[in-house]
Amino acid sequence: MNQKFSLFIRVLSLFLLTQILGVWLAVKLLPQLSVAVADISEFTASDLIYIVIFAAIFFFAVYKFPCFSSVFYKLVLSIIIFSASQTVLSIWLARLSFASQNLGGLAPITALAGGLAALALFWLYRAVWMQDLVMLLTLAGIGAIFGLALTPLTVVIILVILSFYDIIAVYKTGHMVKLAETMIQARAIFGFIIPTALSGFRENVTKVRPGEEFMILGSGDVILPLLLAASLVRISVSQAAVVVVFACLGLLITNLLFTSQKTRRPMAALPPIAAMSIIGYLVASLSL
Repeated sequence: MNQKFSLFIRVLSLFLLTQILGVWLAVKLLPQLSVAVADISEFTASDLIYIVIFAAIFFFAVYKFPCFSSVFYKLVLSIIIFSASQTVLSIWLARLSFASQNLGGLAPITALAGGLAALALFWLYRAVWMQDLVMLLTLAGIGAIFGLALTPLTVVIILVILSFYDIIAVYKTGHMVKLAETMIQARAIFGFIIPTALSGFRENVTKVRPGEEFMILGSGDVILPLLLAASLVRISVSQAAVVVVFACLGLLITNLLFTSQKTRRPMAALPPIAAMSIIGYLVASLSL
């Protein structure tokens, strides 16, 4: 029981830190993106469709040409890490009095260098803790940027649809499990790696095998509830905070279901997290 509790604390810590950082980034990004997010309906009607089409083409290419899957994963993951970490670092630098007073025009260059450094460290220093640190910056940045560009109702619809998809993809077709396995084999893991023992954070990512010693929390399970919280920043930061709390409760339910298995197998983690996030949104909307 103690080991299970310790594992959950590690999972919760990474999950909660990402949500908090993502909401903070959304608060700081909102004034800068006020023009970009002015027409929300245009984004949800066109850009979102393009993103879905791109994702479908990407996954089709990976399945049809498995020999290139490793290259595809690493290339896409590299682009995401660089873009998101650069955004996070640029906002952080802008908030530092030292950066604003002394760096001046060098702040964007510093952020660019920081993004390149994060990317280099991710691929060259392959410790689990480095993987999780870079993912923390990346997932928070993605959640904040896309969350601000969506309305809460749009995110709720996305959560419902993807929850059902997650169930089908894991338990019926199994292709989500196969996709995760190919990502692990390619060492391009888009998510958090949580070891059952603290010493596991020093292990090399190449030694990670999901099972008794490591647990993987996928990026979607972290980003999607953050999308809802970040979308609420334009309305109320307090409402966003309520969603984060309920998302953590959903993570607790997911963890209880996962650790109660006699033999640990991949499970659809999103449905409980999404359900509790939506409940949190409803509670916040009615009470705040």
